[in-house]
Amino acid sequence: MSSHPPIRFSHNHHMLAVKGCTAEPDVLAFEGDEALSKPFSYRIEFTSSDHAISKEMMLMKTGSLTVQAPVDQGYGIKVQQAVRTLQGVVTGFERLSTSKDETHYALTLRPRLALLDRSHQNAIYQDMSVPQIVEKILRERHNMRGQDFLFSLSKEYPRREQVMQYGEDDLHFITRLLGEVGMSPA
Repeated sequence: MSSHPPIRFSHNHHMLAVKGCTAEPDVLAFEGDEALSKPFSYRIEFTSSDHAISKEMMLMKTGSLTVQAPVDQGYGIKVQQAVRTLQGVVTGFERLSTSKDETHYALTLRPRLALLDRSHQNAIYQDMSVPQIVEKILRERHNMRGQDFLFSLSKEYPRREQVMQYGEDDLHFITRLLGEVGMSPA
């Protein structure tokens, strides 16, 4: 857990979208945890007039939360502007309460990279640099493509004779390797 307090907002003008979900969620509040070398995690509470949103409709679907600046609160902003959009995967979902008019839900949005913590692996990598090892894991084990990640390298990294992954989940292993050479997943 981060030693910093979570980021909190409670404006209803933010936008939540989940692929395949036709309901129109009205964001009540959200809080997030972000830190260096750690995937973000946002818990988003919302209401909907659709009382039948199920876990099957939401879990493991891609989603986004768009944080928008409020209109003219004395800052000269005349139109609602997107400040930031978080793209991720819904990794948690629950129904909190139901009334006659609407149902109150909560979901957890995390980046796709966070899913790498779900299984432990054993592997040996030979004659490869850290970026090559990370790319191999992301492409071959997790089916990520060019648009899913990008390396911005300012130098060449040396090949290592042998690197071993023993009982570590891929997220921890990748984070550890990147940290050893002064890089971090962003």
